[in-house]
Amino acid sequence: MLIYRNVASVMSASLLLQISVGVLGVALPLAMALAGWSGLMIGLVVAGYGAGFMVGAWISPKVIGTIGHIRAYAAFAGGAAGLTLMLALDSSPGWWLAARFGFGLCAAGIFAVAESWIADATPSERRGAVISMYQIVGRAGLILGPFLLAFPGVALTESFVIAGIFLAFALIPVTATRQHQPALPEGETVSPLRLISIAPAAAGAAFAAGAINSGLLAFIPIWAQTLDPARISGAAAIALASIYFFSMLIQWPLGKLSDLVDRRLVIAGLALAASVFAGVLAFFVSPGLTLGAVLVGLWGAASLCYYGVAVAHAADRSTIEELPAIASGILLVWAAGSVIGPILAGLAYASAWEARGLFLYAAVASFILSALVLWRSRARAPARPEEREPFVNLQATSGALAEIDRPDEDYDAEPLRSRMD
Repeated sequence: MLIYRNVASVMSASLLLQISVGVLGVALPLAMALAGWSGLMIGLVVAGYGAGFMVGAWISPKVIGTIGHIRAYAAFAGGAAGLTLMLALDSSPGWWLAARFGFGLCAAGIFAVAESWIADATPSERRGAVISMYQIVGRAGLILGPFLLAFPGVALTESFVIAGIFLAFALIPVTATRQHQPALPEGETVSPLRLISIAPAAAGAAFAAGAINSGLLAFIPIWAQTLDPARISGAAAIALASIYFFSMLIQWPLGKLSDLVDRRLVIAGLALAASVFAGVLAFFVSPGLTLGAVLVGLWGAASLCYYGVAVAHAADRSTIEELPAIASGILLVWAAGSVIGPILAGLAYASAWEARGLFLYAAVASFILSALVLWRSRARAPARPEEREPFVNLQATSGALAEIDRPDEDYDAEPLRSRMD
């Protein structure tokens, strides 16, 4: 219980942050669609978040090392709240693109502070369980957030204020904590090319997770509103909540399966399943809200889960000394995909096929990933059992696996590094 008390402030803040992210996940796409923006413009705004996250993943260790965790968290969370409230002031594409770029930068900093705090406050034998709990709390926020828009009388403009309020509240648990903040991180951020050379299958899966998932999650709320025009926000909330809920249920058992077999086979199988469900959605593009929520949830269960397996595979191929660098590299590769993916998804949605084209894009891209990972599994033998790192339930934007397997003497004598050292 003492361990969870030490990280309770960070977990509480994470819940509030992810509720805000869940609200924006529905409000932003619907607002852009109702404003008549093209699919390409919507994709560019969504890509702005990925570009900002990439910059934030690179600079946040230096910021934390300069001013400390609590001040850095306050700066990043305050910036995210202000940038979110900016969305309610103007609806021009350039304004929103700048706001989302800044939000992505701040979000990367917030995750860096939270996860390095948890890693520092938790001994190695409990770190996997605590980080998994942190991920579950975050996903619960992502599930709850969209439903705040389903309340009667909540307009899309007001939803930006609601999201900003939750971000402002997220400042309180961390800045008011009585716990000592972690020691300042040491080390340098490294190039993702190192990840590609060590674990190309993991790099490809991380890039695909950004390119496919970021793109589809931006447009699925717009597609979902066509399934029940009488309840636009409610339909979008149900669709997104279904994706996060199904993925939360299946992530852990599939991750534990990957501890027993070649992780690349699990990644390939999940990518193939995601391709199949995306293909079904492309064929039955208007299945109704109930069936649509189930199908898109099954797609999410497959497509949102291989990132965590990819991180574990990258850890298998690395030494303990390389894990922080690998965590940094895999985040940057994911962020690169999340810049390119929404633009490609926007072009697909702007085509004559509209939502059908969106799901076809996901089906083809997921099939290519599955084929490439299977090819890599034949080109190189899997990691031996003694080389494997334990699976930890991670979502994209998280590099916390880098901190799990440090020996206990590191916990006592040398504070653990940030996830993006």
